[in-house]
Amino acid sequence: MPKLSTPVLLAALLSSGHVSGSEPEQVTNILGMSFNKVPAGTFLMGSAPDAPGHEPDEVQRQVTISEPFYLQTTPVTRGQWLELVDGVPSAFPECGDQCPVDGLRADWVDWYINALSKKDPEWDYRLPTEAEWEYAARAGTEGPYYTGDCLDGEQANVSGNKVLAGCDSFRNSAGPQPVAQYEPNPWGFHDMLGNTWELCADWYGAYEEGPVTDPAGPGEGEHRVIRGGSWHFQAVHARAANRFRAISDIAGFRLVAIPEDRESASGQNAVE
Repeated sequence: MPKLSTPVLLAALLSSGHVSGSEPEQVTNILGMSFNKVPAGTFLMGSAPDAPGHEPDEVQRQVTISEPFYLQTTPVTRGQWLELVDGVPSAFPECGDQCPVDGLRADWVDWYINALSKKDPEWDYRLPTEAEWEYAARAGTEGPYYTGDCLDGEQANVSGNKVLAGCDSFRNSAGPQPVAQYEPNPWGFHDMLGNTWELCADWYGAYEEGPVTDPAGPGEGEHRVIRGGSWHFQAVHARAANRFRAISDIAGFRLVAIPEDRESASGQNAVE
């Protein structure tokens, strides 16, 4: 299992000029979940048609995130899930309480978020929008991965028998691992790529054309979006732009936290 060096402490956030006089850069909630503050900003979401691994549903567009938000530094763990729910639906129980919870239905996640928001009323919790998720996963980078043009088994818990052109294949993963075993991305987020798929707030659908601000996806749909790949999927599926539909219950999730006295620009406050 890869060794961790000293975590990256949000140097990219500070250099971006994002400093708030009243809100800290990092917070920890009553369940011990850690959150880093993500700055407002603009980025290119999706991938160019000639980009390695590009899929037709990754149409590139300019996206503005108009307000900062707090994002959990890791996926929700089984231990954190058990604080509010009796029983864990995940496979691989031997992995332990520090592994990400997975195998979830969207309505179970919605129930958990509602329960946590009631238990911890200083914060409104919700899932990240698909745009927020990709913005945080890229962390100011523009390539397929925040690691560059390639991703390997020393950088993320993914399988390596299908990689991008020019990248070396590597051994397949044997299963999920405890969170935060790999280096975080430049904004301090662990496991954005690999380990477990992560459920987003959006219904899956085609992107709006042209520049957009705080997109929230279609108002309804058949399947929710999941992002980030997993230990069971190849590195090509863990690209920051890659989109999957939650056809099966295979995903976990990480949370956005909004201070109770501040409205979210995307309008995606805690599930009622």
